[in-house]
Amino acid sequence: MSDIKQKSPLISVILPVYNAEKYLSEAIDSILNQTFTDFEFIIINDGSTDNSSSILQSYQTQDSRIRLFSRENKGIVMTMNEGIDLARGEWLARMDADDIAMPSRFERQLQHLKETSADICGAWIEFFGNTKQRIVRYPESDQAIKIGLLFCSCLAQPTVMLRINIARRFYYNPQRENGEDYDLWVRIAQAGYVMTNLPEVMLLYRQHALQISSRSFIQQQQNTQEIKRRYWTFLADALDIKLEWIDEVLKLRESPAIKSDMNAVDSAFTALLQQSQGEARVTVLDHMTRLYFRATADCPDIALRWHRLNRTFGTELGLATVLKLWLLSMLKFNSDSKAFSFLKQIYFRTR
Repeated sequence: MSDIKQKSPLISVILPVYNAEKYLSEAIDSILNQTFTDFEFIIINDGSTDNSSSILQSYQTQDSRIRLFSRENKGIVMTMNEGIDLARGEWLARMDADDIAMPSRFERQLQHLKETSADICGAWIEFFGNTKQRIVRYPESDQAIKIGLLFCSCLAQPTVMLRINIARRFYYNPQRENGEDYDLWVRIAQAGYVMTNLPEVMLLYRQHALQISSRSFIQQQQNTQEIKRRYWTFLADALDIKLEWIDEVLKLRESPAIKSDMNAVDSAFTALLQQSQGEARVTVLDHMTRLYFRATADCPDIALRWHRLNRTFGTELGLATVLKLWLLSMLKFNSDSKAFSFLKQIYFRTR
């Protein structure tokens, strides 16, 4: 009854919790201390067996914006969909129990949504924890995000804010667990909603050993490939891409990498680059470079192929990249080898 009498908040924040006692307080504090305060904080304890429940109950008594729900374990997808149904706000904001939101996250994202008239907004993230500290810069414009989704998820899930009516139109797909966020963004993009990323770090993204098992990682990779294939096929006509080219591009992401018909890959990227401008073209060139690096062991002329496309569509000479591609093709390092991974990290860290 009290929920009905209360004024609806502008934002509904959803935090799923499962055995997160180690980092939970930092995550909750980062939301409660936001500069924008008109929100409800929906926390769903998804059957935790550690001390998470006690921590959550303590916080519930401290802040009336918290709406705490506890039940048996159902998994992240069911938990998120339950949170969507519970939400009373106009906007839905995601948060994870092991990350830290910047104090001005909600304020800045609402401003950016107003400035861009977008329906969904993410932000840059900074990795920390069990990894080297680095910033991930996602594309900002709607076109760049939508073309970038051909290659990967271009929205960091725990930074996302979207209209509640969109969340309720699509929900998370239980068949795409360990890839549910990417699947949702693609379905939203296919429906034509406007997407954006705030070009500022609004979340510290913690990496640690408990995040994903090897089995879940394999399932995630399989789901990701299926989602990519669906989205490539959906955009094929609009981008003037032949269906047979799609398989050859996707092969470059197989693990271990399967040898692709690089003539088909070249044709696919030529079509993509011809259809994109500005930030979207830069996004395509970036993903093209990453994939061409994976082809070096099986394609002796990979440096020449990359150079031709970059000379036509790029903004820089790219001589350093040509040299590195040529060197890797001479050394024939497999794309899954430690040596290849080491050299690639050096390249993408220093370019």
